[in-house]
Amino acid sequence: MQADWISIERVALDRGITVPAALALAERMNWPRVFPTHETLVLAPPPGRA
Repeated sequence: MQADWISIERVALDRGITVPAALALAERMNWPRVFPTHETLVLAPPPGRA
């Protein structure tokens, strides 16, 4: 896995939003996703660029 993959929970924390809002953002922005056993990871740009 690439080093820049981060969990959707981390996206939510970094952006100060809820996990459902982060999932909706990932869906809306069509960020690539993988689904390991315990968490959803997205390839999201750094905060401020989405």
